[in-house]
Amino acid sequence: MSEDLLKEIDADMRAETIKNAARRYVVFVVVLIVVALVALGIWQYKSWQHHKAIQAASFSYFNTMQPVIPMMEGQTVPVDAKNAAIKQLKTLSDHSPQSIRALSQLERAGLLADQGKIKEASVIWETLRADQTASSAFRSLAGLLWIQHHLDNASPADLRTRINELLGQQTPWYGLLKESEALLNLRTGKLIEARQIFGQLSIDMNTSPGLRQRASVMLQIIAHNKTVNKKGNP
Repeated sequence: MSEDLLKEIDADMRAETIKNAARRYVVFVVVLIVVALVALGIWQYKSWQHHKAIQAASFSYFNTMQPVIPMMEGQTVPVDAKNAAIKQLKTLSDHSPQSIRALSQLERAGLLADQGKIKEASVIWETLRADQTASSAFRSLAGLLWIQHHLDNASPADLRTRINELLGQQTPWYGLLKESEALLNLRTGKLIEARQIFGQLSIDMNTSPGLRQRASVMLQIIAHNKTVNKKGNP
């Protein structure tokens, strides 16, 4: 009799334990679901905020660029309009999401360079080049622009290092980098190497028509200078 009673008590205790464990499990699952829903809501809200920030920054960027767009067509733009755009682009580059920030930096540097302020533009190119949060295309473009604007005055060794570094990457600016390399070869007296690169670029259908045309012109100039030098040195 006592054994049956003990078994019954033990069974009741185990049933109660299982019920309590089940309640705790249900509470735990509910908490997990609530946490997951809250996290999803926060993520969606932040995603919405980021999307809105990109939209607002894009709108500001295009409005800022409107007065200076005629420059791309070779038209003259008032200095005041350029200065206003430079100032607004500085604000955008300081407070915008990454993609718009990089575009603003590139445009601002371009406007400064157009005004002959190469030193200020170079600081921006170097900053963007070192910014690991920016896309590789923007970083490599900043590096290319620095090279193009320093081909005449920077150290040939430094220029060659920068060019080779970018050529070793997957970059959409390969043709322009090779053009810079050829121009550097001309500057340092490596005429044969320069002619080889220009020859390759002149027939490379992966480059732009403008680049192929410039390469062809450079080949003609090199050939003409070679002929003149031969006549001058019989």
